[in-house]
Amino acid sequence: AIVAGIAYPSFPRLAMNNYLKTAARDFASDIAGLKERSLAEYRIHRLSIDVNNNNYTMEECTNTGAVCNGWNQIGQKNLASVSNDLIFTAATNTTTLRFEPRGTLNPADIGTIVLQNRLFSTATITLNITGRSRVQFILQ
Repeated sequence: AIVAGIAYPSFPRLAMNNYLKTAARDFASDIAGLKERSLAEYRIHRLSIDVNNNNYTMEECTNTGAVCNGWNQIGQKNLASVSNDLIFTAATNTTTLRFEPRGTLNPADIGTIVLQNRLFSTATITLNITGRSRVQFILQ
C-alpha cells in the first residue's frame, strides 16, 4: 500500500507522456504513408496542419504527374482523438507538407513540427527533403 501510494502520483504523468508518444508516432506514420503513396501512384500528396484546431488533413492530387489541378481529401485526424491535452505548438514552422510524385518533400516544407502536452513535454518531428521524419521527445 505504501509503494502504491508513492507511485500513484506518477501514473497521470506517465499516461500523458504516453499519449504524446502515440500521437507523434501516428503523425510520423501518416507522413511516411503519404510519401509511399506519392511514389506508388506518381501523384502529389499533401498534409495540411491546422494549428488552431489541432488537426491535420491528408489530400491527394486529382491527377497524376507533377502538376495538380485539384485535391481529394483522403483522411483527417485530430490530436484530441488521442488526448485532449495535445496541441501543435506555435513553434511549428511548417503547416503544409507537399510530397512530389517521386516521394520527395517540397524543399519549402522542410522543417520541424512540434507537438506538446500540458506538462510541456514535447515531440519534435524533423523532416528532410527525402520525406523522412525523425521524432525526438523531451519529456517532463
